This record gives sequence, structure tokens and C-alpha cells, in this order.
Amino acid sequence: MLSHVSMSAVQVARENTDLANELSAEKQALDAAVQSVRVSITSAASSLAYHVISMIASHQVFGSGVKVNFDLCDTNTSALSTVALETIDLASGSVHEPPAVTSDPTQFFTCADVILLLDDVVMGEGEARSDWLSRVYSKFSCYAQQIDAVCRREVVVIVPAVNSAANLIGNIISRCAPNIPAQNIIVTSRLVENRAKAAIVRQSGVNCGSIVDLIVWGDSSAASTSRFVVDVSHAKVYDCESSAVWGPEYLRTVDDVVHDKQWLCSRLPDTVSSSSSSSSSSVVSAASALTSFLSDWWLANCNSQRIHSLSIKSQGKSVNICICPVSIA
Repeated sequence: MLSHVSMSAVQVARENTDLANELSAEKQALDAAVQSVRVSITSAASSLAYHVISMIASHQVFGSGVKVNFDLCDTNTSALSTVALETIDLASGSVHEPPAVTSDPTQFFTCADVILLLDDVVMGEGEARSDWLSRVYSKFSCYAQQIDAVCRREVVVIVPAVNSAANLIGNIISRCAPNIPAQNIIVTSRLVENRAKAAIVRQSGVNCGSIVDLIVWGDSSAASTSRFVVDVSHAKVYDCESSAVWGPEYLRTVDDVVHDKQWLCSRLPDTVSSSSSSSSSSVVSAASALTSFLSDWWLANCNSQRIHSLSIKSQGKSVNICICPVSIA
């Protein structure tokens, strides 16, 4: 009798093991069939990251059929744990698994498809600029070395222009991560574009979404009017309801709708720079600019004939990061 019971138990255990293996193989097959993206975010406990995570989780960036895995890094571990819990509480079908959290960047970038470097290294009161630049280099060269060591060449590294060191950060990443193609290290200028469009809207009364092909040259953070230029020479305004002629294919130049050359040449850059230096209401607009750019880049869902600005490493002899107009396709 005991022998018969033992044999039955062994048979049941074997059947349970086989079933568990079958279920595991089925789950792996289903996971492989679903496209997934791993997004690594630094300074993940910041207000900017909070909004970016929410927008990504709501299918606004990678599309409804893509599962997103978050890796979150921040030295404020208490706030980071709260962000991770709130990400789960979003109950979004796009978030594939609970976010992985860490305060150690050396254990962070492995397997990332997209890296968002959201750190804002603020210059301290009375701090020498050289000391501030040294802190910027120390932080981001460390990131770059880790990215270079553990990431695939296909990884996309994005630096939003949330501070005046954005172009410098892009340059540091490019120099210190030589295994990552230069075109995959991007400093976004979408926020500056959007602020310039918003200023034109306030001046002319047109719809913001109808302004296209506005270009920003120079400093992607627009920290000083001497370091960037808003170029409206290619910009167009569609669907001008105040015009005598109106229709979906009708367009006018920005010069035509503003009627003020002096304002475009001098006041517009001042307005954009003033908006860039004010942090009171910039978090939501910065998050929206970052995620809309990432969506266009990842899905190529914008009109390939439209022009946007971004900062990438020069392909010439210069090693600087510089803004250039591109068509995203």
C-alpha cells in the first residue's frame, strides 16, 4: 500500500512539473509575441519624471500595443518608492510589470531601450561656474561610462533641455560612451519650439497646432538670447480662420500673421528665454514636450515633411552638440 501511494505521489508531482513547464513556456511565448520597451529614467522621483511616467503609461508615447517596463533611479529612495507604487496604482495595461527601483546608477541601465536623463544639476548660490561644470561632468560621465559598458548600440539616450547644461550633457555622453552611435544621443529642443509657438499664438491669435516648421538654432535650453535663434523663415501657419481665404490646405507665413518684424527678431527670443528661465509652470509643459518628441521619434507618427529641431553630435570635424532641423520619418 505504501509503495502504491508513493508511486501515485511521484506521478502527481511529475504531472504538476510538466504542467508548470507548459504554462511557463506559454507565458514566454506570449511575452515574446508582445512588443515591449524598457525605459530607464534618472532623477525618477522628480516632478518632471512623475508626469513623464504618467504620460508614457497612458499609451501616449509607444502606442497601445506596446508593454512598457520602467527602471527608476533616484537617490531619494523614499520618494522613489512612492513613485513606483503610484506607477502601479495607475492600473495601466501598458505597464508590464512593477518598476525596478534603485539608487545605484551602476546597476541601472542594463537592457534599456530608452534612457531619459532627467537630472537637473543646479548651480549653487555663489558657486563658481567651473565648480558647477565639474559637478555636471562628474555625474554624466559616470552615467555615460555605465551606458557604454552595459547597453546595446541601439539604445536611445535622451536629454531634455531642462537646464542650461543640456548641450554640454549631450556632448559628455557622446564623448564618454563611444560605443553608442552619435545619432542615438539626443538633446530635445521640443520645449523651446513649443514656447516659441505659444508666444506667436499670443501675439497673433492663431491656433498653436497650426504652426509648423519653426526652427530653433543654437542652445537647446534657450537660456540666453545670445545663444539661440528662433528661425521662422520656413515656418507656416495652416487654417488661418481670420483670413479671407480659409481651408485645410491654405497656409500663410508667420510674418504674414504677426505683422511685426521687430517683434519676431527681438521680442520673440526674449519671450522664449523668459519662459525658459521660469520654473513655476514648466514641469507639465516640459513633460509634454519630451513625450511628444519621443512618440514622434519612436513611432515616426508625424508628417515626414515637417521640420523639428534637436541637438545631436556634429558629423563634421567639430565635436560639439548642436541643434539642427530634421524631418522625423
